[in-house]
Amino acid sequence: MTDAVQAGTEWVPPIGMLEVPAEHAAVIRGLFELAAFVADHPELPAPDVDAGFYSGRGDWESKRAVVDRVAGALGEQAVEDPRRGSYGVRKLFGPVRAWAAAFTAESMAAHAALLSYSRNVQPEASADAAGGAR
Repeated sequence: MTDAVQAGTEWVPPIGMLEVPAEHAAVIRGLFELAAFVADHPELPAPDVDAGFYSGRGDWESKRAVVDRVAGALGEQAVEDPRRGSYGVRKLFGPVRAWAAAFTAESMAAHAALLSYSRNVQPEASADAAGGAR
């Protein structure tokens, strides 16, 4: 089903012509291709599918506005988490997660600071990784 590259719209189910922006069409095509791949490979574990909506690089209010638009479209209520410095929404479509989140500048700075140490802390090599010797 997915091994051959098909031209045109032969790969889509009969849903008619969609009038969407090119980047939306590319996502829709990718989702159909992923669905075909999953159908063609039942021997593999089912993948996790996570669809995040980017809230942008604007100020806090503009990022929250994007989350609110996504929440409205999903029919869900966005929730603020002051402890994490975030505002977000999520909805499950079966095992598929759709979400949008906005983070305060302070929480992003704290996250960047935490990650700045990530290359400086290395786990000790296990006996298996060291060829059995310690």
